Amino acid sequence: MPKTHHSSYCFLVLLFAALLNTGAAASASELPAQPQTISRNLQHAKDSPPVTIRFQRRAVIPKVSHDSELVTQAVQTNQTKQASTKINPTAAELTPTKHTVVIELTRHEKLLINKAKRYFDKNWNATTGLIDSVQGYTHATMWDVASGIGGLLALEALSENSQQLTDFRLEKMLDTLLELPLYKATLPNRQYNTRTAQPSGRMSQTAANGNGWSALDLGRLYIWLEILKRHKPFLANKIHQLKSKWLLERATHKGNLYGTKLTSKKEYFRQEGRLGYLQYAATGYQLAGLDVATAFECDKLETTELNGIKLLIDRGNLPFFTLDPYLLYAIEIGYEKSCWNQLLSLYQLHKQNAQTTSKLSAYAEDSLNKAPWFLYNNITYQGKPWQSVSHAGKAVSYPQTFSNKAAFAMSVLFDEAYGQQLADLVISNSARHNVIPTGLYANGKTNTAYNINTNSLILVSLWYKSRAKRAILPSLEQRDIKQATTAISAINH
Repeated sequence: MPKTHHSSYCFLVLLFAALLNTGAAASASELPAQPQTISRNLQHAKDSPPVTIRFQRRAVIPKVSHDSELVTQAVQTNQTKQASTKINPTAAELTPTKHTVVIELTRHEKLLINKAKRYFDKNWNATTGLIDSVQGYTHATMWDVASGIGGLLALEALSENSQQLTDFRLEKMLDTLLELPLYKATLPNRQYNTRTAQPSGRMSQTAANGNGWSALDLGRLYIWLEILKRHKPFLANKIHQLKSKWLLERATHKGNLYGTKLTSKKEYFRQEGRLGYLQYAATGYQLAGLDVATAFECDKLETTELNGIKLLIDRGNLPFFTLDPYLLYAIEIGYEKSCWNQLLSLYQLHKQNAQTTSKLSAYAEDSLNKAPWFLYNNITYQGKPWQSVSHAGKAVSYPQTFSNKAAFAMSVLFDEAYGQQLADLVISNSARHNVIPTGLYANGKTNTAYNINTNSLILVSLWYKSRAKRAILPSLEQRDIKQATTAISAINH
């Protein structure tokens, strides 16, 4: 090569390398450092305290593991980030709007999918097809089984698992459900061992096969059985067999939901479910063709005001009041205006609270990585705002104020700056964890109760987003439920 050409060639090579280094430095500077995460749970079989309400979770929590490979890809968000200044959008801005294009997920959202996939892979039991409710705790309720169905379907829809693997795992799970020893040959017990598919918890070694059923848990499961049937028609026959075997009508009385609790002295049969939870679960009974009209009545509800926002409250015993049922209903079934549905008000309340306190919050039920192992982080509870209580209604001194699953669900339902702040904090919370943790305590420490409900809801939320914000369950009008709208609008689009 002539000397002049050689010099020009070297110059071009050096220039090209410099440009590459500049680009790499620029892209690296886009990603600051990162924080941590959260989850939801069950009851130990031997030392469970007596309970008067549904689906408590108690967890055995493993040590936190770190994923240095993924940490460098997370976004850091300060929890004290200021919320958007716009607090009172107009009615038009809050009107749900249909999206017609598929929404591409970001690399940080795909990172969350990978973490949630790890939870499902690690905690799936090949013998039964059931998934542990909490990492290290081999038990699950019917609520958790529903979360398992949702997560498995979402992993396939998000192209993380193959159709063959998904079909295999779902069919294995259904086969196990068909063979479950039922409480008094009627309905599934409150919880089962995920390795043996045998009843667990109190009275599980008796002829009764447990201590009763949870009407709320069954309602959630029936929603997901309907979703499963519509997304996987080849499983319709097994789902029909399951529903024919289980006597779901026994969990209803006078148009309402009723659960059972067996003690050493007697069996109790009582109404189960409070505002939000009741209507969400009752939808599953509607899908099964049962009359639960009383569950949707609002004439006995009362009103209160919190930070200038009017809310409906339930005066029943242990009136747990969290974001969970409203978010689940919107994503799974579709948001619709009704006398009981307070999703928009609760979102605005959290947004306003963020601006007032300069801290992001998301109040939901979640597992804990310490006693009492499960908390209802209430928006208001027996007249007191922002109260975290145990399943027995006892206040705790270390409340969880930020639920990763609830925050992320809000972020996909509401497309605005505040919603993005919620999503960013969930991403940063999860950065140093192999799977998505539960949330943050009020002192800023991470709740590391890794559980199925946190990881499932975040997967389903991303599935919902990728579907152009269409509810997971197709139209329900054949069950005389109002046609659900398909998405909540982008408030500041």
